[in-house]
Amino acid sequence: MNTWLRKLLKILGILVGVLAVIVVILIIFVQLTWDRQVSRAVPQMSAPTDAQVVARGEYLYKYSLNCWDCHGSQGSHSPDEPQAGGREFDLTGIGLPGGFGFVYASNITPDPETGIGAWSDGELMRALREGLDPEGNLLFPIMEAEWWQGLSDEDTLALVAYLRSLPPVRNKVPENRYTFAAKALMALGIVKSQPAITEPVTAPPKGVTAEYGKYLVYHASTCVGCHTPRNFSTGQFDLTRPFAGGLAPVPDKRFSTTGSNLTPDPATGIGNWTEEQFMTAMRIGVRPNGTVLLPFMPWPSYYRWDEDDLRAIWLYLSSLEPIVHEIPATTLTGAAATGTGIERGEGLYDVYCVICHGERGSGGSFTTVALKDVAKNLDDARLSGFISKGLPGSAMPGFGETLADEQIADLVALIRSWQ
Repeated sequence: MNTWLRKLLKILGILVGVLAVIVVILIIFVQLTWDRQVSRAVPQMSAPTDAQVVARGEYLYKYSLNCWDCHGSQGSHSPDEPQAGGREFDLTGIGLPGGFGFVYASNITPDPETGIGAWSDGELMRALREGLDPEGNLLFPIMEAEWWQGLSDEDTLALVAYLRSLPPVRNKVPENRYTFAAKALMALGIVKSQPAITEPVTAPPKGVTAEYGKYLVYHASTCVGCHTPRNFSTGQFDLTRPFAGGLAPVPDKRFSTTGSNLTPDPATGIGNWTEEQFMTAMRIGVRPNGTVLLPFMPWPSYYRWDEDDLRAIWLYLSSLEPIVHEIPATTLTGAAATGTGIERGEGLYDVYCVICHGERGSGGSFTTVALKDVAKNLDDARLSGFISKGLPGSAMPGFGETLADEQIADLVALIRSWQ
């Protein structure tokens, strides 16, 4: 073997050795530091307990921030179910190869052993707005403290007051199971807690103004998190394109969708919408073309929003710079897309109807109508008409422009199977 080849192999061997050492050091560093605690003062605040404050917290929790969608423990699609956590988030298909692992929603009832009963009000405020538990451990940012940083002290304390009012439920939630990639992002500070809040946080004066609308969409709701492009490898949002729509479909076994473009671009956003069309979409989920939004965009909750709040949001969104950004089309998956007969009806019901009408049409928090009982008094033609045309003056939209006659017939067949 000639001299230059021996030198080349020697250099390659050294490089491989150095690389192996770097990898070993990185692995050790990640394993030792990914769950390091942050030493930070806890806010010294106490939540009021009067009924008005608790009611404000309930409004934020149930209808604005939709916390129950993650923390409900029974999977009944209802904000009134026990908020004892346990919902599994499969993040293996998101981010770097192998994803981030499995994360479980916390028990946020006042149970002292498995919930938040032993937390102080200040610790709860810090968890909500800074993403740290009482020991200073990072709460993986599925709960987006990044946006709740700007939630006012008054509104945050109202949330705490509402959580304190819930009945305690003993339910030990599984430990999160992170992949090495997720641990590396935390160890390297790419995924991290939010900055410490050291000054009072206030909201703009409530009113039909763009300023208050901005507060609502950024801090007192989940709008910005769904409707802003995001890098799923790092979790970072693209704040150069706020409200231009999501980039990747949200993983769900029932459908594939992402947040729409809410900027005033006429081609890819809502630039051609009127204020009343926006209100209709927010109230009953119906677009200007008559099709119904997936309840994944939680219009059943927004139906209960204060009208002035919705009009303030419209003013803010209308003030944004138009951004051209075409998002992927929403598609149904699973039984809703490939099933037939009752099987497809059940899939469609699970996508569009269960959020309001509850399991097997038994009713839920968003309607007083028990569909299984009402349907007994309707023949198939009238029941099909109800689904197709909706119920004017209520939160029940018509699905005639969204579902084909055959799909509506499958829904009717499903409803009949309950009787």
